[in-house]
Amino acid sequence: AAPSAGTHIQPGGMPRNTVAKGFSQMDWMRRCKRENVRGVDAKANHKRVIKDDELAQHNTVGDCWIALRGKVYNLTEYVAYHPGGAEILEESFGRDATALFDKYHKYVNGAYIMREA
Repeated sequence: AAPSAGTHIQPGGMPRNTVAKGFSQMDWMRRCKRENVRGVDAKANHKRVIKDDELAQHNTVGDCWIALRGKVYNLTEYVAYHPGGAEILEESFGRDATALFDKYHKYVNGAYIMREA
């Protein structure tokens, strides 16, 4: 049978990861249009400097921020939607994730998928 939209195939035909129904990338995009998933007041201007020690405090699945190309993103709501699973993201919680991000998918527009913290 053909894989579902939530199944990703690695070279060699082995399934890499299956996301739960309702947690595909398209589901994430739809959710972002419907509601505020940023974790802050969407109308407020929250542009500020976030230092490494503050970033490091947000290092759990229930409260996870990462830095990507100099910007900080709150991934807390996104983790369940990540096609590669939560485990790979956990490596970067509370730190700069640019190298890990680029290792797997430099071509992806992370700023579009994620929301700034």
